[in-house]
This record gives sequence, C-alpha cells and structure tokens, in this order.
Amino acid sequence: MRFPAFAAVTILLVSPLAAHDAPEQKSHSVVPIPDYWQPYGDASAKTALQAATEQLSQFSDAETARFVFDFDADIRQTWSNLPAAMVERAGISVGEMDADQRSSLFHFLASALSKDGYERVAGIMAAEAFLNHDARADRFQWSPENYWFAIYGEPSSHDLWGWQFGGHHLGLNVSISGDEIKSLSPSFIGTEPSSFTLDGIDYEVGFDMHQAGFAVFSALDGEQQAIADAGAVPDNVLTGPGKDGVVPPVIGLEASKMSIEQKNLLKRAIRHWVSILPEAAAERRMAELNAELGSINFAWTGSDELNTPTYMRIQGPSVIIELLSTGGNVGSNASGGGHYHTMYRNPKSDYGR
Repeated sequence: MRFPAFAAVTILLVSPLAAHDAPEQKSHSVVPIPDYWQPYGDASAKTALQAATEQLSQFSDAETARFVFDFDADIRQTWSNLPAAMVERAGISVGEMDADQRSSLFHFLASALSKDGYERVAGIMAAEAFLNHDARADRFQWSPENYWFAIYGEPSSHDLWGWQFGGHHLGLNVSISGDEIKSLSPSFIGTEPSSFTLDGIDYEVGFDMHQAGFAVFSALDGEQQAIADAGAVPDNVLTGPGKDGVVPPVIGLEASKMSIEQKNLLKRAIRHWVSILPEAAAERRMAELNAELGSINFAWTGSDELNTPTYMRIQGPSVIIELLSTGGNVGSNASGGGHYHTMYRNPKSDYGR
C-alpha cells in the first residue's frame, strides 16, 4: 500500500485564495450551536416543511430572493467543501442572519435531520470555530458564521423541493417530496480537526465513521482483506463537489462473499451516513440498501489510527460512500487532531432527481 504524504493538505495549501472574498468573521459566538430541539415534533418531511415555512417568515422578500431558487437551478450544483475564501456559495450565510433568523435556521435543521445528523453539523461548525483561532484563519476565512443555507423549489406538502446547508467541510443536499425525504445525495461530511476541545467542550467528529469502516476490514480473513485492498490512498474523495455523475470503478470485496457477521458490520458502517436522515427516512433507505447488499462492494486501505492516511469506499447500484483520512492538517493548531473528507451519494437520485 502506498500513502501520499499529506497530499490532500498540499493541494489545499497551494490553491489560489482569490476566488471569493467572503464576509470576514471574527466571532465564533454561534458555537456551540443550540442543543437539538424539535419544536414541531420528531424530524420528518412534515416537520421540515413546518420549520421552513416559519423560517421564511423571518425574512423579507428581498432577503428570500437571495436564498430561494428554482428546484433545478444550476447554482444548486456549485456547492463546495473548501474554505469560504476559496469558493462563492449560493444562499445566505449564518453570519448575515440576525438572532431570530439564526434561531429559525437551527430549528429547521433539527426538524429536518436526526439528532445524530444535527450533532455532526454541530461538531463540524465547532471545528471551524477551533480553526478560527489559528494564525491563518483570516487568510482562509475559517469561521462558523461562514456556512450557507439555501432552499430549492417552494416548500410544499405535495411538490418536490430541497435544501442545502454547507461551508468548509460540510455540504448537505436534501430533497423532499410530499411526506417523504427522498434523498441525501450528494452530501459531504468532513472535519478538521476531528478530536479537539473548545471552550471546555470535548468534540469528536468523523472518527466514529473511520472506526466503523476499520471494524469491517478487521473482521475479514486474510484472503478477503487482500481482495478488499483499495490500493493507494487518493489525493481526495473521487465523488466530491464538482463530480456530479462520476461513478468510480467498482473495487474491493463483494458483500455476497461476506459472512452474516461481516455483512452486519458493513450495514452498521453504512448507517453512520444514512442516520443523518430522520429515523423513518433512514429506515426506508437502509431497507433499500439491504435489498441490494449482495451487490455492494467494500474497499479499505490504511489503519485504525486517527491521523494516518486511510481510504474506504462502499459502492453499490444506488450508493457510493467514501471516507478519506488525509493523514495531515492544514491548520497548525489542529496538528495531530485528524482531518476527514467523506462523501455519500446515491447515483440514482442526486438532488432528488
């Protein structure tokens, strides 16, 4: 196995930073974000609609025109995981919202995501607040206020609509139809650092996904591990932002050649991404993936250690999950704390199409 030393980090360091001048943010008062609280009941398509309707009432027509777009607007595909200084985002940023608007945003996220999904968002934003203390924070515009929200289509109980929330190391794209959450694809879940303490609160983001993948690999016998070997750790995930429609070659071990115990570990690993959705939607999605489990492949290279180059790919007819541990850090204050890029895609239903 060959490991590119700090490859993903190097790419980020040499990328031009003149692409976008985001609003400069100095505060990280938004972190910690409010605790998970569901003002409209258990998270679902119905509560997401209620929360979106209430949220929109907090903004003027001129303001909503900045973050509500047609469902199929091309701008929907311009999301990114890069820092705010490098890419212009669609929508309205957390830093541009007043206190009531910000509160309604977090009510919406709690109404549209599971507790696990909401807390992953909280951890990623906390990591950004941690990077805000780094010497290069101004250069990269690392700030938890630099996360953007947008709605695609008109929130409705019968028509297809969607929403997007993201910034550095985060890109959630969710599509809803009637009373059903249809798709989480494509979505990027990452972080730098992964394990850290901020304002007396301990955070761990992404490492559980890493450990879940390693649990699958370590349960394989020697012959299975040889087949599951993913080879060299890539510079970045292959299906990330700007890669819509990309379906990488299938590699690794077919789940049809796994034992029942190994298959259960694979399903447990997959659930770490699917469980970002509210419970009912997550269960529907897991049932779909269980039905095609024999056609899903698992590939792994790397170790179970936090800050080492590691790559995992889980791929089947309607799912692509990638996990990359870069094995290095961009922020000097994050050194040794881990750096993850992960992707979840359903190539049959990107953006709910």
